[in-house]
Amino acid sequence: MTHRTLLPPGSTQLEIRTAEVCAPGIDPTPLRWLADANRCPVAFLPWLAWARSVEGFDAASSVERQRALIRQSIDIHKRKGTVAAVRDVFRALGLGEVDIETGRSGYRRDGTRTRTAFNKRGTRADAWAEYRVVCHSRLTVQQATFARQMLAEIAPVRCHLFELDFSQAALTRNGLASRNGSYTRGST
Repeated sequence: MTHRTLLPPGSTQLEIRTAEVCAPGIDPTPLRWLADANRCPVAFLPWLAWARSVEGFDAASSVERQRALIRQSIDIHKRKGTVAAVRDVFRALGLGEVDIETGRSGYRRDGTRTRTAFNKRGTRADAWAEYRVVCHSRLTVQQATFARQMLAEIAPVRCHLFELDFSQAALTRNGLASRNGSYTRGST
C-alpha cells in the first residue's frame, strides 16, 4: 500500500516506514465538514457558531436560519457597527426588514418630520448618539428581547438604543395572534 507523504525523495527506509505507521487510517473528509456551515452536522452547529462568534444564534427559529447566521458571520464582523450589519442580522433571524433612525434632535417645524417621542425639537448634547429600530413585521416579546441583545452586540458602542418600534405591524384583532403576553402593542 502506498501512502502519500511530504518526505523528500532522499529519505531513509526508517523515515519512510515511520511515516507509513504514523499515517492516519481514517478519512479526514468529514472533519472538514465541521467548518462548513452548509454540511456541518446539526449537533455541532452551536460549536461552529461559538467558534465564529455568531450573535443571535439562539434566537434563530430553525436550523436553516442558524446556518444562514453562521454563513453571514464573517461579513457581519467585517461591517460590525454599521446599519447594513444590523439589517443583515434582522433578515437572517427572520425578523423582517427594518428602518434605522438616528439622532433625536434638531428637527424644525417645517413639516419634514413629525414630532414624536423619538423626534423632538431642540438640541441635546447626547441626542446624536440615540437611535431607534423600526421593524416592519410583528415581533413577540421573546423576539424583541433577542433583538435587543443582538443590537447590543452589533450596533456601534457609542450609540444607545432608544426604542425598538414595531407599531407598523402592531397586534390587531384579526385572530392571527392572541393576547396571552407573547405580544405587545408595538414597541419595547
